[in-house]
Amino acid sequence: MKENEETTSAGNKANQATDPPHAGQPASSGPAALGATDAAAPAPQTPTVRRGWPKEGWLLLFAVAALAFNLRSPIVTIGPLVGMIRDDLGVSGSFMGFVTALPVLAFALFSPWAARLGRRYGMENVLVASLVVLLAGIALRSALPSPLTLVLGTALLSAAIAMGNVLLPALAKRSLPEHVNLVVAMMTAGMLVSSTLAAGIAVPLARWQGWTWPLGIWMLTTGVALVPWLRIRHLHRAAAPAGSAPTARTPLNVWRIPAAWVLSLYMGLQSLVFYAVVGFTPSVLQEKGLSAEQAGNLGALFQAVSLLGVVAVSWAPVRGRGRQWLSVGISLTVLAGSLGLWLGSTATQWLWVSLAGIGTAGVFSLCLMLFAERTDSPAEAAALSGMAQAVGYGIAAIGPLGVGVLYDLLGSWTRTMGLLAALSLLECLLAWSSASPKTLAQTLAGPQRGR
Repeated sequence: MKENEETTSAGNKANQATDPPHAGQPASSGPAALGATDAAAPAPQTPTVRRGWPKEGWLLLFAVAALAFNLRSPIVTIGPLVGMIRDDLGVSGSFMGFVTALPVLAFALFSPWAARLGRRYGMENVLVASLVVLLAGIALRSALPSPLTLVLGTALLSAAIAMGNVLLPALAKRSLPEHVNLVVAMMTAGMLVSSTLAAGIAVPLARWQGWTWPLGIWMLTTGVALVPWLRIRHLHRAAAPAGSAPTARTPLNVWRIPAAWVLSLYMGLQSLVFYAVVGFTPSVLQEKGLSAEQAGNLGALFQAVSLLGVVAVSWAPVRGRGRQWLSVGISLTVLAGSLGLWLGSTATQWLWVSLAGIGTAGVFSLCLMLFAERTDSPAEAAALSGMAQAVGYGIAAIGPLGVGVLYDLLGSWTRTMGLLAALSLLECLLAWSSASPKTLAQTLAGPQRGR
C-alpha cells in the first residue's frame, strides 16, 4: 500500500512538471509557456508541453502570423513577372520554368532536415536563423539582379521557408497544444492573404519601379517578422535551465510507420491537385470559351474563397471520428470541384473553381493540424511534418510535369482535367485513414523508436 502511494505521489510530481506553474512557483513568470524545448523536462519521456493559454500566447500568435505572411509571398511574386524578368535578363523560358519550380523542389529536399535541426538547436533558434536566410535570399536576387543571383536567392529563400513550413505545427503542439487549430488558422490565413497581395501588387509595382522592387519589398515584412521571434528566442533561453541541451528523446522513426505514409500521400495529392489547379485552370477555362480576363478573375476567386476552407476546418467543433468525417467531407469538395472543371458548363465554372479553392485550402489546413494531433510530442510532430511535406512537395513537383505531358498526348486541357478528378478521388479514399484519432505510436504493434 505504501509502495502504491509513493508511486502515485511520483506520478503527480511528474504531471506537475508539464502543468502551468501555480502561484508561488519560481517558473510562474511565463517564459516557460514558449517551451524550453523538450530536453528541459525532468525526464526524457515527458515532452515539454504547456497546457492552457500562456502569458506570451498572443506574442506567439502574432509571431506565427508574421512568419506565415512571408512563407508564400516571396515565391508567388515571381510568377506574374516571368515575362519581364526573362526579357530583362535575356534568359530562356525553360530557365524561368526552372526558377518557378525551384521552391517546390527545395521544400521536398529540405523539409526532412527541419525536424533534425529543430531537435539539435531548438525550434526558436532555427526559425530565427531561417528568417535571416530568407532576408538574405530576398536581398540577393533583388539588389543584385542576374541569372545566377536569381537562382541562388530563390534557393536560399526556399530553403528558409521549408523550415517554417515544418516547424510551426510542431511549435504549436509544444507551446499551445490546446489551441493548435487557432495556430494553424493563423498560419494558413497568413499564407493566403500574403499570396493574394503578392500576386496583386507584383505587376503594378514592377511597371512603376522595375521588377526588382516587387521581389525586394518582402524584405520589409521579413524584418518585421524577425522582431517577435527574437523576443521569443530570448524568453526561450531564459526559461531553459543552465546547461540543458536542446535535444529531446529520439522520436518515432516516422519513415517506417504505414500511417505516416498514408498521411504523407494524402498531403501529396492535395499539393498536386492544388498546383495543377493554379497552373492549368486558366488554360482550361479559356478552352471552354472564357476570355483571359475572365479566367484571371476566376483565378482570383479561387484564392479569395480559400480562406473559407481554412475557417471551416479550423473552427469545426469535431474530434476523433468527427475529424475523419470532416476529412472526407472536405476531400469530397475537392473532388466536386475537379469534376466540375472537367465536365461542367462554362456558366457554372465559378462554382467549381470556388469548391476547388475551399477544398484544397481546407485539406492543407487539416494536414497541418494532423501533424500535431497524431503525434505524442513536439519532436514527433516535427518529424511527421518534415516527412509529409517532403513527400507531398515531391509529388507536387512532378505533378505539373505529368499534366503537361498528358496534355501533349491528349491535345486538350479539358480532357487533362480528368486526371485531376481521378487524383481527387484517390485523395478521398485516403481521407478517412489519414484523419484517424489514433496517434502514430498507437498504430504500431510495438515500439519502433528511431534509435
